[in-house]
Amino acid sequence: MNRKNARLLSRRQFLVTMGAVTASSLLVACAPASPAAEAPATSSGGAEASAPAAERVTVRAHMVEKQDVSAWIQMGLDQDIDGFKEENPEIDLVLETIPGWTPEYIPKILSFTAAGTLGDLVWFPPRHRSHIAWGESYGIVQDYRPYADGVGYKPEDNFFQGAIDVNSAGGKTYWMSYISEPIVPIIAYNKTKVAEMGLPEPSDDWTFDELADWAKQGTTDDVFGYDPADRAYAAFSGGPYYRQHGVEPVNEEGTQATFLDNEEGFVKALKFTYDLVNTWNVSPSPSAGAVNAPEMFGGQKVLAVDIWPFRIQIYPATFTDFEIGFVLTPVVNKGDKRRSMLNEHVFGMTTASKNPDAAFASMAWFCGYEMNVQALVQGQKGPIARADVWADDRVYDAVPTYAKLRPIMESIEPDYLVANYRGDEFDQAFAQVFDAMQLGEKQPDEAAIEIQDLCQAVLDKEPA
Repeated sequence: MNRKNARLLSRRQFLVTMGAVTASSLLVACAPASPAAEAPATSSGGAEASAPAAERVTVRAHMVEKQDVSAWIQMGLDQDIDGFKEENPEIDLVLETIPGWTPEYIPKILSFTAAGTLGDLVWFPPRHRSHIAWGESYGIVQDYRPYADGVGYKPEDNFFQGAIDVNSAGGKTYWMSYISEPIVPIIAYNKTKVAEMGLPEPSDDWTFDELADWAKQGTTDDVFGYDPADRAYAAFSGGPYYRQHGVEPVNEEGTQATFLDNEEGFVKALKFTYDLVNTWNVSPSPSAGAVNAPEMFGGQKVLAVDIWPFRIQIYPATFTDFEIGFVLTPVVNKGDKRRSMLNEHVFGMTTASKNPDAAFASMAWFCGYEMNVQALVQGQKGPIARADVWADDRVYDAVPTYAKLRPIMESIEPDYLVANYRGDEFDQAFAQVFDAMQLGEKQPDEAAIEIQDLCQAVLDKEPA
């Protein structure tokens, strides 16, 4: 693909959108010069005829201070990836970073909003579509489609449908994917130690039962065979795991907990986790405190761990004493369709934006093709739900394991909806029971009923 042609907004498109170049000035610029126009200016005759310079505009982008967010975007500016600065010299893009995470970031954005000092773009890490509330209820972000339409930008031509669906509501699209990845879709394993122990290497077509049998063979007095780790089988990070067992946490409207609509599948999913720790003893128990899975994996105290995609590049660079392999998370039965769920970081245009066209151009660049290919090639951030990025061989040359995730991304399923936007509370209610079960204080069948009841109690609350 010609990278010039892949750019989202050319400088001329942007100027036309901004209205900085009028039709008359374009005609003057393109028409043959008249004798008068060719005559040199005199001291009293004014300046030479020329198109007026475009007015400079400032785009203020609020975001968390984080390597894969603010640091990467700044690197993109420094490298002028895809020629954004060259093609849009009128835009002064200012990254206003906020240290910490959502407990620090969200109150700051709300305070800017209340004070009338909000900028043009905001970042957000949604959980069960909590970000839609900012568009529909809080009025912090606006539908970006009118600005996209103005420059012929079609989200459907760039993003997978699952990423569009999860960022839209009521016929409006409030957010654009920046990081959009399958939730914990893969297992990292210690190839060196597996070979030393004489174990077979895991396979992409394994079932959970086969994983458990392998983990039992790989567990010794010094090493655990397997740890769910990043997946932890909680409500969010375990979303694909429960879907794999035929369990959908909520109904389509996001108002009813539906764990028990497939009670047999839900109990089976919970029991697998219970047995890992309490029956088979192949996973470290949290009874002695929180389990630091990366530390245990790096210290070769566990053979295999479920991971988020960003660790695909980080683990081999960090743990250099042994070779690491990657295998897809198992399915329940051989040949089952592989289920998924989307995790995202997103950007949106604020309702307070003083320069919405420039804001859209900047957001489209953050979330653009070349910017995100380079993010993966340079190992700076997680993937994005763009078909063109996943079709680029440079990604697989740099990170071959991403080829395993491509089919998952091409049919990625959106996160489920918590309609009253109390997604964090929903997850906490789930975790309250799940943690007790993992400690052996509750059996899977009773945990299933309690999870259903507590999560429904959250959904019954007034909107956040």
